[in-house]
Amino acid sequence: MSQYKMRKTKTPYYLIIPPQFLIWVVVIFPLLWAVYISFHNWNPTISPERSFVGISNYLNVLRDIRFLSSLGRMVFYSGLGVTIQLVLGTAVALALVEHIRTPRWRTTVLVLFLLPMMMAEAVAAQMWTLLITDTGTINNILVWLGLSPIGWRAKELALTTIMIVDIWQWTALPLLIAYAARISIPDGLYESARLDGASKWLILKKITLPYMRIPLAIAFLLRFMDSYKFLDKVFIMTYGGPGTATELPTFYLYQTAFSYFKVGYGAAMSWIFGIIAIIAMFFFWKLVKSV
Repeated sequence: MSQYKMRKTKTPYYLIIPPQFLIWVVVIFPLLWAVYISFHNWNPTISPERSFVGISNYLNVLRDIRFLSSLGRMVFYSGLGVTIQLVLGTAVALALVEHIRTPRWRTTVLVLFLLPMMMAEAVAAQMWTLLITDTGTINNILVWLGLSPIGWRAKELALTTIMIVDIWQWTALPLLIAYAARISIPDGLYESARLDGASKWLILKKITLPYMRIPLAIAFLLRFMDSYKFLDKVFIMTYGGPGTATELPTFYLYQTAFSYFKVGYGAAMSWIFGIIAIIAMFFFWKLVKSV
């Protein structure tokens, strides 16, 4: 083999060295460091020394009522919130295809739904924080309509309020995926079904939803994974309060590691939380494939 050909075959390997190096520095090394530090007690504000404690941090996390309670809130938030996003997005996508025939109007509706998604999480959270204060725009409208103002950040409503804001911002993602899935279904299937006298409900049940099953499952998984790293809105809108009413695992983990400086405990918590998320997604995907 000539030197030119040898250089040509090696060139792709040389080109992937910089991104591989970045992956190791930005992703792999922090993960390995988190594993190492999770077996130690370490408060960097007190001492640079780290004391080895074995699996004590992991056992303590599994017994931590505050962490377990935050997991329960995450199940509520992820399960209900993401499901509502998926249902709303799918319903709007089907309505666009079935009832809006003009491409320009379809594009207009899609853009309107996309605008919140293009907004930064922190900006959306700050905007809604101003809207839902006791004297904010939303309560002023309620008073103008003759209704009582609502304590959107009260203990009973705080988590639901954050979930509503997240639904407002992220319904566009399942909408886009559902829309793409729907327009990819051959029109001939619908024409044949109508000729056979199938009702709209039967067409939806036997043609539309089965063909959209995998794309919708992917949309759910994407939002489900994203909800597990949910922090911005809680941090800005409620800071985990009132009390611990909106304290999700990500926020508790952040406080543990970067406010209380229990770095080893926080690392163990992050690994347990990550493993739980992976297991949940694995079982969900297996369920989707079996249906």
